[in-house]
Amino acid sequence: MIITIAVIYLGLMLGIGYWANKRMKSSKEFLVAGQSLGFFVMAIASFSSIQSGWGMMGMAGSTSTWGIGAILAGAFLAPFGFALTWFLLGGKLRVIAHRHQAYSVPDLVRVRYQKKSAQLWMAIAMIIGSIGYMTAQVVAAGFITMLLLGLPFELSLVIGAGIVAAYTVAGGMLAAIWTDLIQGLIMIAMSIVVFFVAMNLGGGWNATIDTLWQADSDFIALDGVQPAVWVVANTIMIGVGMIGQPQLVHKFLMLRSPRELKWGATVAAIGYGITTLFSLGVGLAARNQIEIGGVEEYSDPDNTAPLFLVEFTTPLLAAFALTALLAAIMSSASSFITIGASAATRDLMGGLGITLKRELTWNRIASAVVTFAAVAVALFLDQIIYLLGAIGWAAFAGAIMGPIVLGLYWRKGTSTGALAAIIGSLGLNVFITVAPRIFDWWQPPAQFFPGFSVIVSGVVLYVVVSLLTQSAADQEKYENLYRTPAPVSASAAAIAEHIPSAGADRTSRSTTQKEDQ
Repeated sequence: MIITIAVIYLGLMLGIGYWANKRMKSSKEFLVAGQSLGFFVMAIASFSSIQSGWGMMGMAGSTSTWGIGAILAGAFLAPFGFALTWFLLGGKLRVIAHRHQAYSVPDLVRVRYQKKSAQLWMAIAMIIGSIGYMTAQVVAAGFITMLLLGLPFELSLVIGAGIVAAYTVAGGMLAAIWTDLIQGLIMIAMSIVVFFVAMNLGGGWNATIDTLWQADSDFIALDGVQPAVWVVANTIMIGVGMIGQPQLVHKFLMLRSPRELKWGATVAAIGYGITTLFSLGVGLAARNQIEIGGVEEYSDPDNTAPLFLVEFTTPLLAAFALTALLAAIMSSASSFITIGASAATRDLMGGLGITLKRELTWNRIASAVVTFAAVAVALFLDQIIYLLGAIGWAAFAGAIMGPIVLGLYWRKGTSTGALAAIIGSLGLNVFITVAPRIFDWWQPPAQFFPGFSVIVSGVVLYVVVSLLTQSAADQEKYENLYRTPAPVSASAAAIAEHIPSAGADRTSRSTTQKEDQ
């Protein structure tokens, strides 16, 4: 039953990829879905691309291991992060995207700072962050596929990554958005059902909490098993770092109209908040069963969610829930494949002064390369899914928070400050990740949470270096950000991105100005 339902779901995803491939005519459709999204599709797609295998499988395992403190960020601050992102970035990014043909985060750096080196390094950060975040997704997909098919983990990991790569390479962001919509709705329904089933298994919420309190009162305390400073740093990283996530920022570049922003934040925040019920319910119920002797301690926290579903729910519910976990994994993975591919082909090459012919073909090749790199890294790193996801999360937020989030409001931000923030946070993130495996002298203490340090370092570098390198030219660049650029010829526009002819371009620009007003 599990395999049948999973195969039906995977067939649907591949079918959407085939449909999107038929509509794919240029890199604009591949990278930003033709800038045609309405608010509901965008809102569901944005939360489902954030709520990933890291957020559901990883957080269920960390909740079972570290206590309620591990899920504080997801349950409370993450939905707030959606609203804050919509409020701070939504309208501005949509205007910039339509006025300056910005299709990616490095594109935004190009438009804001007009410095190729900053665009180049942001592209590198996006590639490394995409691979890091994708690593968490392919590891999660490997666990699910291994459970479904009984294959070795390494082979299961490759199969899971190959499936999501197939429809993404075929349909790009257009396929990613529409699969995200379906996956998000599946995740919401599954999370509600599984939460109540899990709580009922322990005799209800009160009985479950009482059992855990008697076994270990620290487990249900707000600071949990981990040190309080670790919990606070983790919570801030998730809640504030949400603003600097490209899979969310990227969605604003696809909006059809500014009117679509009105209800998007509410829908996305509610959707994400509901799906945290899965991690909370499974994490607490699994720990409850361990304490009463119903099951032995799981050897790997990442096994908590899938094994709990198989052992303590009906085959039909297990099939539905495991399929929803695959949906969570794939919804994020597809976005990051496209983001990484865009950074490699459009932005990295642009920063190097190289223009690619047949950009759509190269985007597809780069998508496959990003997937392959994530699989290779997944086989090298031995961290659990939650920590793997935190590596990518911090890489994105550290590079984006200063140059993009602050840069959209602060006229004194400079291209040199942006460059320092991107390189500094990226270098720190790579060092913190790799150093413990290479150098014996670098073994951070238990209360040290690297993601928080990376994000803070990026923001501080941006502010300090910008204050030291202010110039009239940089302030002029800020003013140009919100000015409507001069009209371009039809031939130049067509060469750049296959956009409509001059008449249609004037009509589109006129409509955009009216909507902005």
